[in-house]
Amino acid sequence: MSIFFTYNTCIHRLRVGWTYGKHFEDQKMFRVITGCLLSCGLLLTGMTSLGNNADVKAYHVGDKVPDFEVRTLKGKKTSLTALQSNEKTNSSGVTVLTFWCSFCGSCRQVDKPLSELSQRFDGQVAILALDSSAGEQAKTISKVLKEKQLRMPVLLDGKGHLADLFGARMTTTTVIIDADNVIRYWGQFQHGEIPLAEQAIEAVLAGRKPPRDHTRERG
Repeated sequence: MSIFFTYNTCIHRLRVGWTYGKHFEDQKMFRVITGCLLSCGLLLTGMTSLGNNADVKAYHVGDKVPDFEVRTLKGKKTSLTALQSNEKTNSSGVTVLTFWCSFCGSCRQVDKPLSELSQRFDGQVAILALDSSAGEQAKTISKVLKEKQLRMPVLLDGKGHLADLFGARMTTTTVIIDADNVIRYWGQFQHGEIPLAEQAIEAVLAGRKPPRDHTRERG
């Protein structure tokens, strides 16, 4: 049994237990699953699981995605259409979403590269961090951005709707959507020293297929 299967199974049982179980059963379930996570070492790995509904049909590379709404850190609604049509921030119409949160270990590894990539393509491509972690407050995120001097825009998906829409189950998963709403890349933001998302963005802007348009998630 893989460590990822164990983790996902535990999370699923925790959700079921808290939703349908009685108080005594909930407490017992919580102790069992916490022990399971500790034994797997996952509480120390920095992995952050996303999404709420594995039964939702997810969109993949080559699919045309529908318009969607999401909130900014200031609480204002925006949409994919709005992100694509703002010529001051996105002249190409290409939108990049990297699932991210302020506290996970894997996100710390991409904080700076993501911020730098956002600045590099500023005005040409909308490159955004998308926080799908439940309960994380906008003020907490803003504080982290200020402390780390990160300059990428952050959007909020606290209920995990977009994580479900794109089938993202781990942070740092990145989705690149072109001006026609077609997914051109889905996968890791980077793999070691290989800047997968950056390579894909450059290819899409040049009218080419990315060198790799899909990779496995790696939180």
